Amino acid sequence: MRSEWQDVSLGDLFKIKHGFAFKGEFFVEEPTETLLITPGNFAIGGGFQNPKPKFYNGPVPDEYVLKPGQIVVTMTDLSKQSDTLGLAAVIPQDQNVWLHNQRVGLLEFKGKIPSDPRFLNYLLRTHEYRSWVIGSATGTTVKHTSPSRIHSYSCSIPPLEEQKTIAHILGSLDDKIELNRQMNATLEAMAQALFKSWFVDFDPVIDNALAAGHPIPAPLQSRAEARAALGDKRKPLPKEIQQRFPNRFVFNEDMGWVPKGWEVLPISDVTEFREGPGILAKDFHPQGVPLIRLAGLKNGVSLLDGCNYLDPDKVEKKWMHFKLEKGDVLLSSSASLGRVAEVEGESIGAIPYTGIIGFRPKRNRTVRRYVKHFLSSTYFQGQVKMMGVGSVLNHFGPTHLKKMYMLVPSLPLQEHFSTVATPIDLLCGQRLKESLALGSLRDSLLPKLLSGQLRIPEAEKQVANIL
Repeated sequence: MRSEWQDVSLGDLFKIKHGFAFKGEFFVEEPTETLLITPGNFAIGGGFQNPKPKFYNGPVPDEYVLKPGQIVVTMTDLSKQSDTLGLAAVIPQDQNVWLHNQRVGLLEFKGKIPSDPRFLNYLLRTHEYRSWVIGSATGTTVKHTSPSRIHSYSCSIPPLEEQKTIAHILGSLDDKIELNRQMNATLEAMAQALFKSWFVDFDPVIDNALAAGHPIPAPLQSRAEARAALGDKRKPLPKEIQQRFPNRFVFNEDMGWVPKGWEVLPISDVTEFREGPGILAKDFHPQGVPLIRLAGLKNGVSLLDGCNYLDPDKVEKKWMHFKLEKGDVLLSSSASLGRVAEVEGESIGAIPYTGIIGFRPKRNRTVRRYVKHFLSSTYFQGQVKMMGVGSVLNHFGPTHLKKMYMLVPSLPLQEHFSTVATPIDLLCGQRLKESLALGSLRDSLLPKLLSGQLRIPEAEKQVANIL
C-alpha cells in the first residue's frame, strides 16, 4: 500500500564515490580485458551500453575495480540536451574488468534504510529525478552535477520486497532487450566478418592465387600463409561464387595491393552523398515531414525515434532534394561519429538532420548492402576517426569524403554478398524494433510503478503479455 512508502533523500540511502583519474598514457587502441567506464557507457534514458570501448593497459588501484551489479551514475554530459547527466547504469556480468573512472560516480549503499540497488537504478531514470539533476546542473557546453546535488533529491520509496518486485518487472524487460542486443551483435559481427574476409583481407582471391600458382604480394604474405596452413580446413565457397573472385593482385597507388579487375574509385564516383541541411529549432512543426536525428540511427536501422517534424510546405520549397529514398544509407558525421543506418519503412521521405550524411549508391556501380557494410567496416571507420576534427565534438563531413576512395568489386560479387547479408540485417532490424517496443513499455510502466499509481499485479500482467 502507498501508505507504507517512506519519504527519504537519496543521501539517506547511499553516498557517491568519485572515480579515479586514470592516466591517458595507458589508454590503448588494441583491445584489452580492462576497460574504463566513461559517460559514453550510459545509454540515453538509462542503462549500460558499450559502443566505443575505452581500453586501458596500466596500473590498476584495487579500490577502483568495479564489481558486476554495482550501480554507477554519470556526473558529466557533453550533449546539448543533457541526455545522460545523472543517469544510472548497472555494471554488467561479462569477461571484462571495469574500472571506476573519473566523471563517473559509484553508489555505495549505507544499509540503514532497506533499499534494492536495481530499484534505485530505475528510480534514477524518473522524470522528477532527471528534472532535479538537469535543473541544478552547472556548465554551458559541458554539463556537470555533483554528489551533493544527487544526495539532496527527495522522494518516496516502497518497502524492500515491493522494491525488488518492481525492479524484477522492469528488469525482465531490460533483460530481453539485452538478449536481443547480444544476438544482434553476434549477427552483425558475422556479416562484418564476411565483408572483411572477402573485401578487406581478400581470402577468396588469395585462395585462387595460391591454387593458380600466382605470386602473393608481400603485405598479404602472412595472410596467405595462414590460409595455406588451414589446408582442407578452409571452408570452400560454392564453385560458382569462388570463380567470380580474381586470382591475381595489382598495385594501386591509393589503396595498395588489390584484386585484379576491381576498381579503386573516389567515393563520389560510386555513391552520391549529402549532409543534412542546417535546420533550426524555429523550423520545427507539430507534425508533417519527419526529421531524422542522431538518436534515430540505431544499430544499422534508421528510425523516427526522437525525431522532430517539419512543415510540408517549407520542405517543398527549401529541402525537397534532401528527402530520403529507400536504399539510402546514413552516416552520423558529428558527436557519435560513424553510426551507420539504412533507410526503410517509416524513414522513407524523411529529412536528415544536420550531422547526418545521406549516401545514395549509384546502381550501375554499387549496391546498397555493399555500401552499408563498407561504411561500417574497420577500414572506413578508422578513416572517419582519423579525419574527424573538433575539440569537444568531433565532425566528419563531405569535405573529408571527397578525399577518400572505395574499393569496388564486380557487381555480381556485391549482389551475392547482399543475398547473404540482407537476411541478417533484416533480422537485426526486427529485433531492434521489438526492443524499442519493450523499452516503450518499460518507460510507460516506470513512472506509474515508482509513484504507486499502478498496482504490481496489473504491471506483471502487461509484461507477461508482451514477453
